[in-house]
Order: sequence, then C-alpha cells, then structure tokens
Amino acid sequence: MNKHIEVTYKLYTTTYSALKALDKLPMLISFDVEVQSIYSLDERAEAKELLKCCQTEMSGEDLRLTKLVGNSSGLSHPKITKVTHFIFGISKSESIIIICNSHKMENTICNWVADYKGKLIIHNVGYDLKIIHERTGRFPIDFEDTQLLAKCLINDTDDWKARVGLKHLMSGSYNPKWQEIESYDIQDYKNEAFLRYSAIDGAATYYLWEQLQETLDEIR
Repeated sequence: MNKHIEVTYKLYTTTYSALKALDKLPMLISFDVEVQSIYSLDERAEAKELLKCCQTEMSGEDLRLTKLVGNSSGLSHPKITKVTHFIFGISKSESIIIICNSHKMENTICNWVADYKGKLIIHNVGYDLKIIHERTGRFPIDFEDTQLLAKCLINDTDDWKARVGLKHLMSGSYNPKWQEIESYDIQDYKNEAFLRYSAIDGAATYYLWEQLQETLDEIR
C-alpha cells in the first residue's frame, strides 16, 4: 500500500501577517489561487430563475447582464471574479495559504506575486497568471508551467493517454480525499476540508515540478 504524503500548512488572514510570511519564502515556490464569482450564490440563483421565466420580457442590456451573473463562476473573466485563497507550496509536503478578505488585500498580494524575484511553479499558467495580469498589468519575472511541461513529455495524439490534470498526475501521492472537493463556492473560507485541499494543490504542484526535473535530467 502506498503511503500518502501528509501535507501541512500555515494559514494567514491579514495583509500584514501574509506579507511577513511571503518575504521569508525561498526562491522556488509553487503558486495557485482559488477563485469565486463576485456575485453571490443568491444573486446567481435569482439570475438563473429569471432566465427560465422572463427572457422575453427583458431588454437586451438586462438580458446580457442576467446571463453574465447567472453563468458566472471562478472560471469567468477576472473582472467578475475574486480571489479567496492564495496558495504557495514550499515543498512536496508544506504550503502556506492566505485567505483574501478584501479587494485591497487581493491587489496587494497580486502585486507581491508580480514582483517576486524567484521562480514560480504553476500548474496551468493561463488561468492563475491571467488573474495576476488583470490585477497588476504585469507578469512575474520567472515562472514555469508544470502542465505544459508534462504535456510536452507525455505528448500523445490521443488525449486520454496524455492527461495532465494535477490530480490525475499526482493523486497517487496524496490523500484520496483531495479529489473529493464538490464546490469552490464555499462560504466559510476557513473550512478545514477546503484548506486541506488547497494545501495539497500547492504541495503537489511543487512535487510534480521536482519529478519533471528528474525526468528531464534522465533524458538529457
């Protein structure tokens, strides 16, 4: 039986404590964000109900807005999303998590990421750094995408043989509950199961990068 890696994390909830912790991080870390729509669950539910019953009665502008709200999620354009958690993996078994409580705090941490002088390891750069760029107008100096690197190494024309989702690649190393998260729209940002899930995301990305470097060393 495989022994799963136990991941620990430290949690920060204020800008002051978060920046103190960030300034002590090493020059190689993984980076991830958890994101939600800026619209509440009730607002989205109301918009969906309106789309079911009242589309023909709406003006074009109202219909566009209702569709925007009803269909919004953490995958929507960054202008209508908010970061709830910043996650930084510092080893295959340790992460730090910053709970983001305000727009001002979000911008402060995003600017820290953009200014970071070390290397950021990110699984799916196109998602996470899209948010950083929208908030700051900048990209970090040095980053690598473990998803793209894994895709290059696996490189099969059949997509099912070249799956590079983080959980698909790393699930064997971590607690199976990591794959059981049901929703990103949590209301309690300190929910223990969600924090554990987020911490494993950070650590698993870091560990995947280490494994990819070993593979590259073998084939060079």
